[in-house]
Amino acid sequence: MNNTLIKQYIDSHPIKVVPKLDLAAEKLEYDRIVQCQKRTEAKPEELCRAFLLTKLVNELGYAPEKIEIEHEYTAGRPHTITSRIDVIVRDANGDAFLFIEVKNQEEYATIDKDSVIEEQLFKLAGMERTEGHDVKYLVLYTTNDATGSITDECIIIDNKKHSSFADWVTSRDYTNTIPARYGKAQKTPYVKSSVKDLETDFTNEMLNQLQSDLHNVLWGGGGTDDNEVFASLTNLILAKIQDEDEKEDGDTYDFQSMTFAKDGDEEFETNEQLFERINELYRRALKSKLYILDENELKKSYVIDTKKFSLSKLKYAVQKLEGLSFVDGKNSLSGKDILGDFFEGIIRNGFKQSKGQFFTHINIVRFMLYALQTDKLAIKRIKEDKEIPYMIDPSAGSGTFLIEYMKFITENMKYRNRNANGYNAELGTARAVKDKVLSDWFYPDHRENKWAQTYIYGSEINFNLGTATKVNMILHGDGSTNIFVKDGLLPFSKYEKETAPNAMKGSDEDALYQNREVNGQFDLILTNPPFSVELDNDTKKTVKKDFMFGAKKNSENLFIERWYQLLRENGRLAAVLPESVFDTTENKYIRLFLYKYFKIKAVVSLPQLAFEPYTSTKTSILFAQKKTKVEVKEWNTLWEKASSDWQKLKVRVENLIAVFDGKKQKSKLPSVKALTPDEEKDIIRRMLKSYITIRDDGLSSSELISKYYSELEELCKYDKDTKDSFGFVNTWWVFGEVASKSDYSIFMAEADNVGYKRTKRGEKQMPNELFRTDSNGRILIDDGVNDTILDYMRALHWD
Repeated sequence: MNNTLIKQYIDSHPIKVVPKLDLAAEKLEYDRIVQCQKRTEAKPEELCRAFLLTKLVNELGYAPEKIEIEHEYTAGRPHTITSRIDVIVRDANGDAFLFIEVKNQEEYATIDKDSVIEEQLFKLAGMERTEGHDVKYLVLYTTNDATGSITDECIIIDNKKHSSFADWVTSRDYTNTIPARYGKAQKTPYVKSSVKDLETDFTNEMLNQLQSDLHNVLWGGGGTDDNEVFASLTNLILAKIQDEDEKEDGDTYDFQSMTFAKDGDEEFETNEQLFERINELYRRALKSKLYILDENELKKSYVIDTKKFSLSKLKYAVQKLEGLSFVDGKNSLSGKDILGDFFEGIIRNGFKQSKGQFFTHINIVRFMLYALQTDKLAIKRIKEDKEIPYMIDPSAGSGTFLIEYMKFITENMKYRNRNANGYNAELGTARAVKDKVLSDWFYPDHRENKWAQTYIYGSEINFNLGTATKVNMILHGDGSTNIFVKDGLLPFSKYEKETAPNAMKGSDEDALYQNREVNGQFDLILTNPPFSVELDNDTKKTVKKDFMFGAKKNSENLFIERWYQLLRENGRLAAVLPESVFDTTENKYIRLFLYKYFKIKAVVSLPQLAFEPYTSTKTSILFAQKKTKVEVKEWNTLWEKASSDWQKLKVRVENLIAVFDGKKQKSKLPSVKALTPDEEKDIIRRMLKSYITIRDDGLSSSELISKYYSELEELCKYDKDTKDSFGFVNTWWVFGEVASKSDYSIFMAEADNVGYKRTKRGEKQMPNELFRTDSNGRILIDDGVNDTILDYMRALHWD
């Protein structure tokens, strides 16, 4: 609160109801005001009251002798003082025209206003009536200096229309402009770029209280599923963002509770009128921000389901949010992410996670970002290409990976290792880089994530989570990222939006991928795909055409193919996958796919508790890099050579087994009739390769066949489930040949501790083997200490 502005205001007016105000000594005196005790301490709340009293008398035309402060109310026998009201403005009959509770700015922002209105206003107004006086307006009041001058901020309730809190809370009708000379209280609407514009300076305390208020009212009382409430609130915030984005200077905002003049009087709009206006905002937001372009679909879309989320709750939420800017709002202290943190709190507390829909813990996400050496990649791309790495999560959930990538890039490029220019010294000082960093991407401070609107993409099929992701990104100041509320497995032509850029839209045929379409626009994928879920009906129509293994319809494996389709050559991947992908026979085909199209860098096994209590599925993180076309061709050459070798061996081994069984004569079999005993033995040993031990060195071909008969039979069979993609071969044998000629190692690690343990009752901090942090919670990297998995991951070479 700007005390100097208050003093200037008080000193500048002729009627001195506050003749003495000494800010240094924190002293003030009142004059001509009816008071039950003398006030002298100029504390924040008292300064708010001093301002109000000066305004009531000088601007609003109320006689000072009609104004009373600290009116006391008594109860019981003997009569004892139970409470006081801060200000009463009485009319000619002695009735209370204005019945005012004053709070300082900070307290007003953080208190439970419903509780104050009920306990300090309605209850005391009842005691005032007991003393024989009517009460017209109940006022909860503070000052506001956000615009550089002192203005009123208040809730004014007509006590004649609403005699009890229970009666008022059903409609929540209130105005916000103190009437002059016993006139009618009005509601001044919020207008863009006017004196009554939206609040942009917030504190954590203020938004924490707002989150608490919303949760207590919207989620309170039961009768509605938690996630339905969450979805409704998310839709409302999206509508509000749309309202702020589209308004011109001088326009009245639509996202607010309105009053209308009627025959010289004023009346509140109905809840139905409010719903219709907010709903139109929401539909425009669906079109411009979620890229839903089908007009029939838009007509069927509603901001809330009125059968599950009442119109009174709609009005409450609108009134709670209407005065805040969710586009230009910022923390008055740091300018960073405060609105985003507010919404993430709503996600944590309002969205009930389940086995099918759960979020990846931030420890896992941050580890994946640093293990991919995303910071080094960003520096390289910025210096060489004047681009930030394009990142996508095609199964984005609530946007955790997208949000953390956004924070990561801004933190590491703007703040870590900061030079005199105000960004990471490793980026250098080239003019082209400076222009991008200091103008296009990270500045001004309260829009330091605006680069994300070009470089971050996401897709999420669940409508409520997709909407939440979009809102989450916007509130983190991303400039409106490319979030598609669609299945991440659709044809690329389906990812349409009205505005450029759109890295998701294009695709080309890939001759090395059975001439299927690939996008190839992204540098990074960080993701946790859905495991073994039923595919969407629209997706089922296209997967066989768009995916090599579309007929199998295994969700996580289809996403593995999609990652190949999305990444550019040498693009990097970090993905949480069920361990069944890595070790079960039924997933052999997707492991072959990974080895053919990716360089596997590392596999980090996570403990069973990593995703509890939502699922106990054992998972690992796959780190991989998409191969270049040259590398895929080299793999194909090796595979074809090994396949040819197997085919020749297969014929000879089967014939040698037939001779061993007495079913055929060696002399009549062209492939083996000329073989010497040593050559026969070499062929059998070649087929058996991994089974052979030193104890077998002295065995003849017949003895080897006898010992390994069943193994040889299996090795001579081709794998039917992979024949269309990898040929009529025994893939285990052929892959062994190819792998032996691939000159790289895979880092393997198992984490028993990931820094947390979650239960339905909450989260507990635990030891962490993934990474270390400093006293400020920042991950320690490249400091020469090698005692975590991340330290070893940072030493891996990425092309």
